[in-house]
Amino acid sequence: MSAGESGPAAGGSPPALRAIGTAIRAARRRAGIPMTVLAERAGVSQPYLSQLENGRNNPSIQTLYRIANALELSPQDLLPADPAAVVISRAGSGGGTPIEERPDAAIARVLVAAPGKVIQAQEVTAEPGDFLGDFFEHDGEEFVYLLAGEIIVELDAGRSERLLPGDSIWYAATTPHRWRSVGTETARILVLSAAVPRGRPH
Repeated sequence: MSAGESGPAAGGSPPALRAIGTAIRAARRRAGIPMTVLAERAGVSQPYLSQLENGRNNPSIQTLYRIANALELSPQDLLPADPAAVVISRAGSGGGTPIEERPDAAIARVLVAAPGKVIQAQEVTAEPGDFLGDFFEHDGEEFVYLLAGEIIVELDAGRSERLLPGDSIWYAATTPHRWRSVGTETARILVLSAAVPRGRPH
């Protein structure tokens, strides 16, 4: 398997997985990209991408971003549609998704994200030493607010910022960036990503 892959989801295909797989397949076909080409661009294997398109696997947050990047879409475009005018996420409701498919990966809980929505909101939880992903870039803007714990945000230009509870940072998401969980407490991170329509400056 390539980086960012896991085995097939157990117990059949939940509706949300099928919806994500259908969105990936439809976007790939609209772009006229063969599955092998998309898999190479996204850094996954063709069998793994086939499992995703058929709703038999749950992509990590980073894998979904890589596929969206390869299709020149925002990650929201690959999530199930949500026509609701008001979206409420209750504390403790819904499970999270690993940042990457590895045992020490931090967990992200999507609060708001759907096609047509400009803002994607996630709550990321990382135990001390948990993996928060390698350097990554994507379209749009990103705002990170630290609720608890301690993290370091690294930007490609060699800039490194330590965040404590109540601290925040904004950056153009096209700048390669990564986070590291440091300290001895569980880190809770509120992440707001805004999709910028293509053709507009970031």
